[in-house]
Amino acid sequence: MNVASSTDPVIIIGAGPAGLAAAESLSKRKIDHLVFESGASVAAALRLVDPEMRLLSPTGFSRLPDMETEPGTPQYLPFEQLVRALEQYQKKHGIRVTTDAKVISVKRNSKGFNVCYQTSEAAKRLIQGSNVINATGIISHPQLPQNFTGVSCSIRWLHSINARAQHLADAHRLLVVGGGASAAEVLERWLEVRRPTDHASLSVRSGLCAVPHWICGVDIHYFVWLPEQLPCCLLGWRAGRLHEPMTGRTVVRAIRKGLINRVPAVSRYEPETVILRDGKRLHPDLIVFATGFRYETEHLEGLFDVDPDGRPLVRNCESTRVPGLFLLGFRFGRTFASPYLRGIARDAEYVAERIAAGRR
Repeated sequence: MNVASSTDPVIIIGAGPAGLAAAESLSKRKIDHLVFESGASVAAALRLVDPEMRLLSPTGFSRLPDMETEPGTPQYLPFEQLVRALEQYQKKHGIRVTTDAKVISVKRNSKGFNVCYQTSEAAKRLIQGSNVINATGIISHPQLPQNFTGVSCSIRWLHSINARAQHLADAHRLLVVGGGASAAEVLERWLEVRRPTDHASLSVRSGLCAVPHWICGVDIHYFVWLPEQLPCCLLGWRAGRLHEPMTGRTVVRAIRKGLINRVPAVSRYEPETVILRDGKRLHPDLIVFATGFRYETEHLEGLFDVDPDGRPLVRNCESTRVPGLFLLGFRFGRTFASPYLRGIARDAEYVAERIAAGRR
Protein backbone atom coordinates (compact mmCIF):
# COMPACT_ATOMS: atom_id res chain seq x y z
CA MET A 1 0.00 0.00 0.00
CA ASN A 2 1.35 3.43 -0.91
CA VAL A 3 1.81 5.88 1.95
CA ALA A 4 0.28 9.35 1.48
CA SER A 5 2.65 12.29 1.65
CA SER A 6 2.53 14.01 5.03
CA THR A 7 3.32 17.31 3.32
CA ASP A 8 -0.01 17.34 1.49
CA PRO A 9 -3.05 18.76 3.30
CA VAL A 10 -6.06 16.77 4.40
CA ILE A 11 -9.04 17.71 2.23
CA ILE A 12 -12.31 18.25 4.12
CA ILE A 13 -15.44 18.33 1.98
CA GLY A 14 -18.22 20.28 3.66
CA ALA A 15 -18.27 23.04 6.30
CA GLY A 16 -21.20 21.96 8.41
CA PRO A 17 -20.79 20.58 11.94
CA ALA A 18 -18.77 17.56 10.75
CA GLY A 19 -16.43 19.57 8.55
CA LEU A 20 -15.78 22.20 11.22
CA ALA A 21 -15.25 19.50 13.88
CA ALA A 22 -12.75 17.76 11.61
CA ALA A 23 -10.89 21.01 10.93
CA GLU A 24 -10.56 21.84 14.63
CA SER A 25 -9.49 18.30 15.50
CA LEU A 26 -6.78 18.39 12.83
CA SER A 27 -5.63 21.87 13.88
CA LYS A 28 -5.05 20.68 17.44
CA ARG A 29 -2.69 18.07 16.02
CA LYS A 30 -1.01 20.65 13.75
CA ILE A 31 -2.12 18.86 10.59
CA ASP A 32 -2.51 21.07 7.53
CA HIS A 33 -5.96 20.90 5.95
CA LEU A 34 -8.28 22.63 3.49
CA VAL A 35 -12.04 22.93 3.84
CA PHE A 36 -14.28 23.17 0.76
CA GLU A 37 -17.94 24.15 1.10
CA SER A 38 -20.33 24.15 -1.86
CA GLY A 39 -22.62 26.70 -0.21
CA ALA A 40 -22.09 30.41 0.33
CA SER A 41 -21.28 30.08 4.05
CA VAL A 42 -20.50 27.63 6.79
CA ALA A 43 -23.47 25.48 7.86
CA ALA A 44 -25.16 26.30 4.56
CA ALA A 45 -27.34 23.18 4.64
CA LEU A 46 -28.50 23.76 8.23
CA ARG A 47 -29.93 27.10 7.12
CA LEU A 48 -32.55 25.14 5.16
CA VAL A 49 -34.04 23.76 8.38
CA ASP A 50 -36.92 25.55 10.08
CA PRO A 51 -35.05 28.01 12.34
CA GLU A 52 -37.64 27.52 15.08
CA MET A 53 -37.12 23.75 15.21
CA ARG A 54 -35.11 22.57 18.19
CA LEU A 55 -32.52 19.85 18.53
CA LEU A 56 -33.87 16.75 20.24
CA SER A 57 -30.74 16.22 22.32
CA PRO A 58 -29.72 18.57 25.17
CA THR A 59 -27.30 21.36 24.37
CA GLY A 60 -24.63 19.69 26.50
CA PHE A 61 -24.71 16.74 24.08
CA SER A 62 -24.67 18.95 20.98
CA ARG A 63 -21.20 20.47 21.12
CA LEU A 64 -18.24 20.06 18.80
CA PRO A 65 -14.65 19.58 20.02
CA ASP A 66 -13.57 22.59 22.14
CA MET A 67 -16.96 24.25 21.69
CA GLU A 68 -18.04 26.47 24.55
CA THR A 69 -21.63 27.08 25.59
CA GLU A 70 -22.49 30.70 26.28
CA PRO A 71 -24.39 31.63 29.46
CA GLY A 72 -28.14 31.68 28.93
CA THR A 73 -28.08 29.09 26.15
CA PRO A 74 -31.39 27.15 26.17
CA GLN A 75 -31.43 23.49 27.10
CA TYR A 76 -32.48 22.55 23.55
CA LEU A 77 -30.95 24.69 20.82
CA PRO A 78 -33.17 26.04 18.02
CA PHE A 79 -31.52 25.56 14.65
CA GLU A 80 -31.22 29.31 14.24
CA GLN A 81 -29.01 29.47 17.34
CA LEU A 82 -27.10 26.36 16.26
CA VAL A 83 -26.13 28.09 13.01
CA ARG A 84 -24.95 31.15 14.94
CA ALA A 85 -22.98 28.93 17.30
CA LEU A 86 -21.23 27.28 14.34
CA GLU A 87 -20.39 30.68 12.86
CA GLN A 88 -18.83 31.69 16.19
CA TYR A 89 -17.01 28.36 16.37
CA GLN A 90 -15.43 28.95 12.99
CA LYS A 91 -14.30 32.46 13.92
CA LYS A 92 -12.98 31.53 17.36
CA HIS A 93 -10.86 28.68 16.05
CA GLY A 94 -9.79 30.50 12.89
CA ILE A 95 -11.09 27.79 10.56
CA ARG A 96 -10.53 28.85 6.97
CA VAL A 97 -13.21 27.73 4.54
CA THR A 98 -13.32 28.03 0.77
CA THR A 99 -17.00 28.67 0.05
CA ASP A 100 -18.88 28.27 -3.23
CA ALA A 101 -16.46 25.46 -4.01
CA LYS A 102 -18.10 22.25 -5.14
CA VAL A 103 -16.02 19.10 -5.15
CA ILE A 104 -16.72 17.27 -8.40
CA SER A 105 -14.58 14.16 -8.01
CA VAL A 106 -12.05 12.44 -5.77
CA LYS A 107 -9.56 9.99 -7.26
CA ARG A 108 -6.99 7.78 -5.55
CA ASN A 109 -3.37 8.09 -6.70
CA SER A 110 0.02 6.78 -5.57
CA LYS A 111 0.54 9.63 -3.09
CA GLY A 112 -2.96 10.10 -1.75
CA PHE A 113 -5.91 11.70 -3.50
CA ASN A 114 -6.58 14.05 -6.40
CA VAL A 115 -9.53 16.28 -5.59
CA CYS A 116 -11.21 18.17 -8.42
CA TYR A 117 -13.33 21.15 -7.43
CA GLN A 118 -14.94 24.14 -9.06
CA THR A 119 -15.85 27.58 -7.75
CA SER A 120 -18.44 29.97 -9.13
CA GLU A 121 -15.69 32.28 -10.39
CA ALA A 122 -13.15 29.84 -11.79
CA ALA A 123 -12.67 26.80 -13.97
CA LYS A 124 -12.11 23.36 -12.50
CA ARG A 125 -9.09 22.98 -10.28
CA LEU A 126 -7.16 19.95 -9.09
CA ILE A 127 -5.50 19.66 -5.71
CA GLN A 128 -3.48 16.90 -4.07
CA GLY A 129 -4.46 15.69 -0.61
CA SER A 130 -2.98 13.14 1.76
CA ASN A 131 -6.41 12.11 3.10
CA VAL A 132 -10.00 13.03 2.40
CA ILE A 133 -12.68 13.58 5.03
CA ASN A 134 -16.14 13.66 3.48
CA ALA A 135 -18.44 15.77 5.66
CA THR A 136 -21.17 16.61 3.18
CA GLY A 137 -24.03 15.55 5.47
CA ILE A 138 -27.57 14.70 4.48
CA ILE A 139 -29.77 17.79 4.77
CA SER A 140 -29.13 18.99 1.23
CA HIS A 141 -30.38 15.70 -0.21
CA PRO A 142 -33.94 14.91 0.91
CA GLN A 143 -35.38 11.64 -0.34
CA LEU A 144 -38.83 11.06 -1.80
CA PRO A 145 -40.62 7.71 -2.18
CA GLN A 146 -39.66 5.78 -5.31
CA ASN A 147 -43.31 5.51 -6.34
CA PHE A 148 -43.90 9.27 -6.17
CA THR A 149 -43.58 11.61 -9.15
CA GLY A 150 -44.12 15.23 -8.25
CA VAL A 151 -44.85 16.26 -11.83
CA SER A 152 -47.95 14.05 -12.05
CA CYS A 153 -49.32 14.96 -8.61
CA SER A 154 -51.57 18.00 -8.29
CA ILE A 155 -51.81 17.68 -4.50
CA ARG A 156 -49.69 20.20 -2.64
CA TRP A 157 -46.63 18.44 -1.22
CA LEU A 158 -43.44 19.18 0.68
CA HIS A 159 -40.51 17.31 2.10
CA SER A 160 -40.30 17.63 5.89
CA ILE A 161 -37.18 19.80 5.58
CA ASN A 162 -39.32 22.49 3.91
CA ALA A 163 -42.43 22.20 6.09
CA ARG A 164 -43.16 25.25 8.24
CA ALA A 165 -45.89 25.98 10.78
CA GLN A 166 -47.87 28.08 8.30
CA HIS A 167 -47.93 25.25 5.75
CA LEU A 168 -49.36 22.92 8.39
CA ALA A 169 -51.84 25.48 9.67
CA ASP A 170 -53.24 25.85 6.14
CA ALA A 171 -53.80 22.10 5.75
CA HIS A 172 -57.27 20.73 6.48
CA ARG A 173 -56.41 17.15 5.50
CA LEU A 174 -52.74 16.47 6.19
CA LEU A 175 -50.96 13.27 5.17
CA VAL A 176 -47.51 12.58 6.62
CA VAL A 177 -45.55 9.75 4.98
CA GLY A 178 -42.85 8.18 7.15
CA GLY A 179 -42.56 7.12 10.76
CA GLY A 180 -39.27 8.47 12.11
CA ALA A 181 -38.10 11.53 13.97
CA SER A 182 -38.98 13.93 11.12
CA ALA A 183 -42.55 12.65 11.02
CA ALA A 184 -42.86 13.24 14.76
CA GLU A 185 -41.56 16.79 14.42
CA VAL A 186 -44.04 17.60 11.66
CA LEU A 187 -47.03 16.12 13.48
CA GLU A 188 -46.13 17.71 16.80
CA ARG A 189 -46.01 21.09 15.09
CA TRP A 190 -49.34 20.34 13.37
CA LEU A 191 -50.94 19.52 16.73
CA GLU A 192 -49.92 22.97 17.93
CA VAL A 193 -51.46 24.86 15.00
CA ARG A 194 -54.38 22.64 13.93
CA ARG A 195 -58.00 23.76 13.95
CA PRO A 196 -60.71 21.61 15.53
CA THR A 197 -62.03 20.50 12.14
CA ASP A 198 -58.61 19.57 10.71
CA HIS A 199 -57.40 15.99 10.66
CA ALA A 200 -54.14 14.22 9.85
CA SER A 201 -53.09 10.77 8.69
CA LEU A 202 -49.76 9.08 9.25
CA SER A 203 -48.70 6.51 6.65
CA VAL A 204 -46.06 4.00 7.75
CA ARG A 205 -44.76 0.88 6.00
CA SER A 206 -44.20 -1.13 9.16
CA GLY A 207 -44.62 -0.87 12.91
CA LEU A 208 -44.47 2.51 14.59
CA CYS A 209 -41.70 2.78 17.19
CA ALA A 210 -41.64 5.68 19.62
CA VAL A 211 -39.45 6.09 22.69
CA PRO A 212 -40.18 8.53 25.52
CA HIS A 213 -38.22 11.77 25.52
CA TRP A 214 -38.01 11.76 29.31
CA ILE A 215 -37.88 8.99 31.89
CA CYS A 216 -38.64 10.13 35.45
CA GLY A 217 -37.92 13.69 34.33
CA VAL A 218 -34.53 12.81 32.83
CA ASP A 219 -33.87 13.21 29.11
CA ILE A 220 -33.50 9.79 27.46
CA HIS A 221 -30.21 10.84 25.86
CA TYR A 222 -28.54 10.55 29.26
CA PHE A 223 -29.62 6.91 29.43
CA VAL A 224 -28.42 6.00 25.94
CA TRP A 225 -25.12 7.88 26.13
CA LEU A 226 -23.09 4.76 26.92
CA PRO A 227 -24.78 2.13 24.70
CA GLU A 228 -24.85 4.43 21.67
CA GLN A 229 -21.04 4.49 21.76
CA LEU A 230 -20.90 0.77 20.98
CA PRO A 231 -19.17 0.07 17.65
CA CYS A 232 -21.55 -0.55 14.77
CA CYS A 233 -19.22 -3.20 13.35
CA LEU A 234 -20.81 -5.57 15.88
CA LEU A 235 -23.84 -5.72 13.56
CA GLY A 236 -21.97 -5.39 10.27
CA TRP A 237 -23.81 -3.94 7.28
CA ARG A 238 -27.17 -4.87 8.84
CA ALA A 239 -26.83 -1.85 11.13
CA GLY A 240 -27.87 0.27 8.17
CA ARG A 241 -31.29 -1.34 8.19
CA LEU A 242 -32.12 -0.19 11.70
CA HIS A 243 -34.86 2.44 11.72
CA GLU A 244 -34.69 5.58 13.80
CA PRO A 245 -37.58 5.71 16.28
CA MET A 246 -39.68 8.72 17.11
CA THR A 247 -38.44 10.57 20.17
CA GLY A 248 -41.40 11.42 22.37
CA ARG A 249 -44.84 9.90 22.81
CA THR A 250 -46.88 12.90 21.67
CA VAL A 251 -47.79 11.40 18.30
CA VAL A 252 -48.66 8.02 19.79
CA ARG A 253 -50.99 9.66 22.31
CA ALA A 254 -52.60 11.73 19.54
CA ILE A 255 -53.25 8.52 17.56
CA ARG A 256 -54.93 6.97 20.59
CA LYS A 257 -57.12 10.06 21.00
CA GLY A 258 -58.15 9.90 17.35
CA LEU A 259 -56.50 13.21 16.43
CA ILE A 260 -54.18 11.41 14.01
CA ASN A 261 -55.22 8.43 11.92
CA ARG A 262 -52.54 5.81 11.35
CA VAL A 263 -52.87 4.29 7.88
CA PRO A 264 -50.96 1.69 5.82
CA ALA A 265 -48.21 2.45 3.33
CA VAL A 266 -49.09 4.27 0.13
CA SER A 267 -49.48 1.99 -2.85
CA ARG A 268 -49.92 4.67 -5.51
CA TYR A 269 -50.01 8.45 -5.85
CA GLU A 270 -52.59 9.68 -8.33
CA PRO A 271 -53.08 13.29 -9.47
CA GLU A 272 -55.74 14.07 -6.83
CA THR A 273 -55.87 11.00 -4.58
CA VAL A 274 -53.59 8.69 -2.66
CA ILE A 275 -54.26 4.94 -2.75
CA LEU A 276 -53.18 2.97 0.30
CA ARG A 277 -51.93 -0.60 0.38
CA ASP A 278 -55.31 -1.78 1.69
CA GLY A 279 -57.07 -0.19 -1.28
CA LYS A 280 -58.55 2.78 0.57
CA ARG A 281 -58.26 6.27 -0.90
CA LEU A 282 -57.24 9.48 0.81
CA HIS A 283 -57.83 13.01 -0.44
CA PRO A 284 -55.21 15.11 1.37
CA ASP A 285 -54.71 18.77 0.62
CA LEU A 286 -51.10 18.57 1.81
CA ILE A 287 -48.62 15.69 1.76
CA VAL A 288 -45.47 15.98 3.85
CA PHE A 289 -42.81 13.41 3.07
CA ALA A 290 -40.83 12.54 6.20
CA THR A 291 -38.93 9.96 4.18
CA GLY A 292 -35.40 10.79 5.20
CA PHE A 293 -32.27 12.02 3.48
CA ARG A 294 -29.37 10.68 1.45
CA TYR A 295 -25.71 11.09 2.40
CA GLU A 296 -23.88 12.65 -0.55
CA THR A 297 -21.13 10.46 -2.02
CA GLU A 298 -21.50 10.88 -5.81
CA HIS A 299 -18.11 12.60 -6.03
CA LEU A 300 -16.54 9.54 -4.36
CA GLU A 301 -17.56 7.07 -7.04
CA GLY A 302 -15.48 3.92 -7.08
CA LEU A 303 -13.88 4.53 -3.68
CA PHE A 304 -16.27 2.37 -1.66
CA ASP A 305 -17.48 -1.14 -1.40
CA VAL A 306 -21.25 -1.18 -0.92
CA ASP A 307 -23.57 -3.29 1.21
CA PRO A 308 -26.52 -5.27 -0.27
CA ASP A 309 -28.65 -2.11 0.01
CA GLY A 310 -26.18 0.01 -1.95
CA ARG A 311 -24.81 2.00 1.01
CA PRO A 312 -21.07 2.71 1.30
CA LEU A 313 -19.24 0.27 3.55
CA VAL A 314 -17.05 1.88 6.18
CA ARG A 315 -15.34 0.66 9.31
CA ASN A 316 -14.58 3.24 11.98
CA CYS A 317 -15.56 5.97 9.50
CA GLU A 318 -12.99 4.74 6.94
CA SER A 319 -13.72 3.25 3.53
CA THR A 320 -13.18 -0.50 3.53
CA ARG A 321 -11.89 -0.27 -0.05
CA VAL A 322 -9.67 2.82 0.02
CA PRO A 323 -7.72 3.56 3.22
CA GLY A 324 -7.36 7.23 4.05
CA LEU A 325 -10.87 8.17 2.92
CA PHE A 326 -13.21 8.92 5.82
CA LEU A 327 -16.92 9.68 6.14
CA LEU A 328 -18.04 11.91 9.00
CA GLY A 329 -21.68 12.33 9.97
CA PHE A 330 -22.46 9.08 8.18
CA ARG A 331 -25.14 6.92 9.80
CA PHE A 332 -23.46 4.07 11.68
CA GLY A 333 -20.07 5.20 10.41
CA ARG A 334 -18.40 4.19 13.66
CA THR A 335 -20.94 4.10 16.49
CA PHE A 336 -24.68 4.37 16.82
CA ALA A 337 -24.25 8.09 17.57
CA SER A 338 -22.25 8.84 14.39
CA PRO A 339 -24.93 10.89 12.57
CA TYR A 340 -25.62 13.16 15.57
CA LEU A 341 -23.62 16.13 16.83
CA ARG A 342 -22.44 14.25 19.91
CA GLY A 343 -21.21 11.38 17.75
CA ILE A 344 -19.71 13.67 15.13
CA ALA A 345 -17.56 15.35 17.79
CA ARG A 346 -16.15 12.03 18.98
CA ASP A 347 -15.69 10.68 15.45
CA ALA A 348 -13.86 13.83 14.32
CA GLU A 349 -11.34 13.43 17.13
CA TYR A 350 -10.97 9.73 16.33
CA VAL A 351 -10.37 10.33 12.61
CA ALA A 352 -7.91 13.16 13.28
CA GLU A 353 -5.95 10.91 15.63
CA ARG A 354 -5.91 8.13 13.01
CA ILE A 355 -4.50 10.53 10.45
CA ALA A 356 -1.95 11.88 12.94
CA ALA A 357 -0.83 8.35 13.81
CA GLY A 358 -0.24 7.61 10.12
CA ARG A 359 2.12 10.59 9.88
CA ARG A 360 4.33 9.71 12.85
